[in-house]
Amino acid sequence: MQTACNINEMKRQHGLRTVAPMLTNPGISVAQLVYFVSAAEHGSMTAAAEELYVAQSAVSTSVAQLEKRVGTTLFLRHRSKGLELTADGRELLVRARRILSELRDAVDAVNPDALRGHLETACFTTLAPFYLPQIWARLAEEYPGMRTNAVELTCPDALEALKERRIDIALVYDVTTDPAVTFEPLQERPAYVGLSVDHPLAGRSEISLREMAGEPLILLNLPGSREYFLHAFTSHGVTPTVACEFQSFETVRGMVAAGHGYTVLNQVPHHDYTYSGLPIAAVPVAEQVRPLNVSLAYRAGEGLTAKARAFAGVCRAVIRDADPRGPDLQS
Repeated sequence: MQTACNINEMKRQHGLRTVAPMLTNPGISVAQLVYFVSAAEHGSMTAAAEELYVAQSAVSTSVAQLEKRVGTTLFLRHRSKGLELTADGRELLVRARRILSELRDAVDAVNPDALRGHLETACFTTLAPFYLPQIWARLAEEYPGMRTNAVELTCPDALEALKERRIDIALVYDVTTDPAVTFEPLQERPAYVGLSVDHPLAGRSEISLREMAGEPLILLNLPGSREYFLHAFTSHGVTPTVACEFQSFETVRGMVAAGHGYTVLNQVPHHDYTYSGLPIAAVPVAEQVRPLNVSLAYRAGEGLTAKARAFAGVCRAVIRDADPRGPDLQS
């Protein structure tokens, strides 16, 4: 009796088309992919089993069968460190997430309850407090069956999460680009100089970055954002004097309000006060600095799932219905 591989070899020798057993009968179950993805994300068979409410042995056996079927090792097992994906494992993880996402979308397409269940999203960390409360309120009102989870990420990390299929859609700034990601602009946010209200220039209608070059700059140091702010200076031949850097939007504002320096930002809160209770003045930048767009980001060349479309619609309503100028800058 000849196996499919024997037949394939004979057909190769005779220049005939080969059969594809992995395509016609892959022998891989949805459960195996689900167990594999969960184990990869948790770095542990035990944690995956707890999440999926199955025995740990079921996850281990399923992953072992999957490795046997694909013919390669997907995990390195470390007694103390848990599971570590191999290069093949990382490749399969991206594809498995896509398969599971498309399977869910296929079911959603014929399911009257498609707008129920989980949606994984991300939001740029400085945008989250401005928009997520309103977005969540509308989601709860319009789609009560949806359970949306949002992780706060930097813009580059959000793009990576999209490409790795850990999330379906994100709310970010367009501080960086990626050909694998589509950006849908929702609202433009111009750059401004943030100053203590006691600063001599706080009452100006606009401020040149050149005027501020010798003063201490309190820089928002987040991946993508840091490069954007520094480029605002260097693109006009200005070298700023960076005094200190923080990853927290409110820490930057608090330091500025206390008179330790100035900053350049884009998002303006609806009041002037910082956590410390001190106010901050926001004055437009005189130079032409590329504004940032609050944007939806999703995978290029793919349609959004029903739940992602619902989330996008709510984001558009919340952000585009808001004052496009945001709170007034100091004038």
